Amino acid sequence: MEDLDLKGKWKFFILNSLALFTFLFMNIGSSQAATFKDVPSKHPNSSEIEFLVQEGIIKGYDNLTFKPDNNVTNAQVATMIARTLNLDLENRPNPNFLDVSKNHGAYDAIAAVVDERIFPKGKMFYPNEPITREKMAHVLVNAFDLTGKSSVRFKDVSTKSSYYAAISTLAANNITTGYTDGTFKPKSPLTRSHFSAFLSRVLVPDYIPVTGKFKFNKNYQYTFEYIENNGRIGTEVYTYKKSDKNTDLWSVTDESGSSRNYQSILTDSRFKFFAPKQGNLDEYLKFSIPSPVKLGSTWSYAYNDSYLSVRYTVTSMSESVDTEAGTFNQVMEVESTDGYLYYFDQQYGHILTYDLDNDQVVYELIDLKKN
Repeated sequence: MEDLDLKGKWKFFILNSLALFTFLFMNIGSSQAATFKDVPSKHPNSSEIEFLVQEGIIKGYDNLTFKPDNNVTNAQVATMIARTLNLDLENRPNPNFLDVSKNHGAYDAIAAVVDERIFPKGKMFYPNEPITREKMAHVLVNAFDLTGKSSVRFKDVSTKSSYYAAISTLAANNITTGYTDGTFKPKSPLTRSHFSAFLSRVLVPDYIPVTGKFKFNKNYQYTFEYIENNGRIGTEVYTYKKSDKNTDLWSVTDESGSSRNYQSILTDSRFKFFAPKQGNLDEYLKFSIPSPVKLGSTWSYAYNDSYLSVRYTVTSMSESVDTEAGTFNQVMEVESTDGYLYYFDQQYGHILTYDLDNDQVVYELIDLKKN
């Protein structure tokens, strides 16, 4: 059988998946994240699970559960990879595994993924055994023609391992970062939740978590133009002053010359930009963004005690946004329940706010000057 152009097929699938998912995400809303009784909206991979379900790649159970912590088997992965790539399942050579007869429910998918060299040939396939994390790395690299080599070294992955290259490639593509203790746990079985995360990140890079970004860049002075509800237009200039450990001090000055100090704080779990209580002025929280953050991330906060809490949802991680200060790519779009879209660049932070109710830009970066 002639070789199929997996890379071409992969690009075709991605374009269609992105178009479909954008439509689905914007129309089903965050409530769909709780489709399964055992996958609450706060589950770390709820958006990825919902995406794969909507795409018809993975399925739940009849009792409306997903069982995210259950292990995924070799046969199940073969079936889902075949679905993802829309592989032709007919007339594939018999892989001749001793433990996979032609009557096996996943036989056609197994034959297809072996014929495509996604899974290796051998005497046994172990269809009902959980797939390991290292083997899943090998499968994803083969299925989607991933390339690259990471400088990241996992403590428990030997360079002599037959899976070392695949794991390194997965890390190079930011599909995995391993565990916080510096391990990858290559021999551990892969759960349905983690499978959903890995595959979604390959298909839609917006699902790749971004850490430690979106703060204002202290090497630049920012000038914003804003429009108030009464139509008045003004400007604000953000000027970096100094740093103290993980806190940057900024001064924000309006067109009248009035200024207020703000603090920019980046921790392992969150970026905050706020004005501390000053005289008769209450503390004012301008932005609070969790870290890491990805497509589908949600969080809530109130500007201060006199405001109601607002819920925020990441609707894109790859927008291209034009402002008077220039064009920004790979921009995060965040929609709030009070009717605004916020745009954050990974290198420069907040660049624009759009009022959905009034269909207009209400806060825009108009000048970015290097200090």
